Amino acid sequence: MAKVYNLLNQHYSKLSDREKGLVMLCGLVALILGLLTAIIEPSYKNNKALAQQIQDQTLANQSAQSKNMVMEAKLQRDPDADIDQELKQLLKQSQELSEQASHIVKNFITPEAMAHLLEEVLASSKSLHLVSLESLPAKPLTQQQASSGSGYYLHPVRLEMTGSYFAIQTYLQRLEAMKAKYYWQHFEYQVDAYPKARVILQVYTLGTSKEFIGG
Repeated sequence: MAKVYNLLNQHYSKLSDREKGLVMLCGLVALILGLLTAIIEPSYKNNKALAQQIQDQTLANQSAQSKNMVMEAKLQRDPDADIDQELKQLLKQSQELSEQASHIVKNFITPEAMAHLLEEVLASSKSLHLVSLESLPAKPLTQQQASSGSGYYLHPVRLEMTGSYFAIQTYLQRLEAMKAKYYWQHFEYQVDAYPKARVILQVYTLGTSKEFIGG
């Protein structure tokens, strides 16, 4: 390090007074630039952050002003207009849901045909014996229907029969293969005396009437 300093000092001593002045001036400028950078750069970053904060606040204020203008416009309008619009949307939605429900119910076997179907399939099997077939009271699909008396109803049918395991299995498979749509609600299988078994089957369909299923 001392050798470098001595070498630079020798070169500097050989310079003319004018050249020495230029070197000193360049060094002074470099020093001033360093100081300015150290002082100004943090301030510049702070100012940039402050400017961004001001911009964000300005945008927030503009957004708030826009919302206020919208609210004022709503207050100047008919206060029932929004309610009417919402009511129209609800009615439209209710109509769409009602159409969907009607489409689903159309795919179900009618309550009147449900008991006949169960008995008809059972009659085709000589190995099965019908113990009982009864229609159970219809139930409203929702609690709200209980008071209104309109809507859709569940129509259950209870079937009790006896027979061998394989005969019962064949009967159930034939029911499953039917195109008529219905729901299984309850299934109970009991072995009385092998190979004879007892089955209690309860299925239901949907309908718009509260009447019981015929059969």
